[in-house]
Amino acid sequence: MHSAAEYINDIEIPTYIYHLGDHDPSGVNAGSKIEQTLREMAPESVIHFERLAVTQEQMTEWSLPSRPTKASDPRSRGFAGRSVELDAIDPDNLREIVRTAIERHLPRHQFEVLKAAEQSEREIISRLVSGMAA
Repeated sequence: MHSAAEYINDIEIPTYIYHLGDHDPSGVNAGSKIEQTLREMAPESVIHFERLAVTQEQMTEWSLPSRPTKASDPRSRGFAGRSVELDAIDPDNLREIVRTAIERHLPRHQFEVLKAAEQSEREIISRLVSGMAA
């Protein structure tokens, strides 16, 4: 956390942090603690912190499997509902969640140019690999 806070201080631009974690007392607490600690250690920095997963909406929309919340965890006091592991989210959905969050920050035109270049490079590599296999 210390090195992350130092980096955030050094770059002097708004920082976006996306948290993906279990929906249970420990997972929710971890995200809150990370945000709190970074804000304390980099008080002059602009930090945007967002929990991307697991959310109540995702639990409902994707009918994610849950488990009973551990009552023995002291953080479970005030925690509503059942617990869901991050692993319960389909990997394709996780990639889409992260991709969408990152793409919000990219200039649209520049991003389209980069995607076209990537596609072109994939095609070249595919042709090279096909040629080597023959």
